[in-house]
Amino acid sequence: MIVVKNPQRLKTILTTGENTITSRAKQLGYSKAYVSSIVTGTRNPNEKIAIKICELTGENFDEIFFIRSVHKTITK
Repeated sequence: MIVVKNPQRLKTILTTGENTITSRAKQLGYSKAYVSSIVTGTRNPNEKIAIKICELTGENFDEIFFIRSVHKTITK
């Protein structure tokens, strides 16, 4: 699972200059609601949008996101 390290920093990165969450969502090809939920930490991004955010902002993946290992336990 991909998790945003610091949602406030991500918002700052995405909204630099004249950019808004709405304009960035259009550039990314996702809805404003989905991008906003990632920025607020309500939802975790999928790998496609995480990569697109990095490409769009020029940030390294490790600067914005981390991968949380999810292990399912088998119970009998």
